[in-house]
Amino acid sequence: MNIMKSYIMVLHLVLIFLSIGCKEDDNIRPFGKDVEAGAPGVVSEIKVKNIPGGAVISYQLPDNPDIMYVRARYKVGQGKEMEARASVYANELTVNGFGDMNEHEVELSCVDRMENEGATTVAVVTPLKPSVLTTFESLEVNATFGGVYVNFKNPEKASLSIHVVTTDSLNQPYEAHVQYTQAEKGPFYVRGFKAEERMFDIYVVDRWGNSSDTLYNVLTPYEETRLNKKLFYPYILPNDVACNAWGGNLAYAWNDDYTPALFVHSPGGDTFPMWFTFDMGVTAKLSRYKFYHLFMEEHAFQRGNLKTWEVWGRTDTPPADGSWDGWTKLMDCESHKPSGLPVGQHTAEDWEYLQAGEDFEFPAEAPPVRYIRFKVLETWGGMDFIHFTEFTFWGNVISNN
Repeated sequence: MNIMKSYIMVLHLVLIFLSIGCKEDDNIRPFGKDVEAGAPGVVSEIKVKNIPGGAVISYQLPDNPDIMYVRARYKVGQGKEMEARASVYANELTVNGFGDMNEHEVELSCVDRMENEGATTVAVVTPLKPSVLTTFESLEVNATFGGVYVNFKNPEKASLSIHVVTTDSLNQPYEAHVQYTQAEKGPFYVRGFKAEERMFDIYVVDRWGNSSDTLYNVLTPYEETRLNKKLFYPYILPNDVACNAWGGNLAYAWNDDYTPALFVHSPGGDTFPMWFTFDMGVTAKLSRYKFYHLFMEEHAFQRGNLKTWEVWGRTDTPPADGSWDGWTKLMDCESHKPSGLPVGQHTAEDWEYLQAGEDFEFPAEAPPVRYIRFKVLETWGGMDFIHFTEFTFWGNVISNN
């Protein structure tokens, strides 16, 4: 009997808890002053400011203290549904993702604290030219040693991918390279090809999936070889800056170790310009070189990493007094930071760019040379010393003497 009473008591308790739970569930509702007030009003006095690939829409909110936000619904591309929201504390919102300059309807509605949605008001936007088209129209593609050189402009610093398509040995198209960027402008190179005519087709895609037309190109890369760095050696002249501080050594610049463990480092206390000299061991018509900065986190685009410098060359033996007599300037160089952020700040793209090494193309009119002299004008951090990790040169060897 006592057991039966216990079961009955437990059953009563369970029923009581279930009843309370149901009542509490009924009360879990969005907070609002007037739960039966119905849908909120509509926005009015709509104004549209068109921007590249989108629009800024301003409006007047209805006099309703329960409104929580304004919702915008619209479609982009092939009918992809998009939504933007703005809180009650703002009187405008931005819609973007349009890949053309056509008229588009944007439905605006107010939503209150009860998630009641008001009637829609339609705003008509006509976006300015989107970045995916602006960048596509700016593309310049030219043959270079071992591949192609692509220059682009991205004035809005939009998040874009630039796709380069070529053909394989079976003449089937494949994607040879994708350049992801938010940089305002810049070049990039696609290399690794023989000196044979081939297609290099290029198109641009934005982060919403909008795609440009395709720029069709048929180009023949210039023939080039990677210079044998085992033939390089320091050619130290009077007034050359020392490169052996902090365990550094100029010979580390061509040891194919791209980590920051082995580097070139001057002692400091020198004034700009400062320079160093080396012998490539062969005379070559240079096509390009890749320069690797010291890419430890605290050195990225700062401290003694090179910012502006000149590359000089000659074929005959340099004067023993270290003078500049007989040297020819081959090119001016400036390190490029994709984000454009101030010294001490960098993005993931900046870091990847630094690790990949910077490419520098020699002018077509540059003469063949054997001896190279780097004349450093400025460092990223404004320091009185320089440091870097490695460089590699490409071109056509003219003479082994």
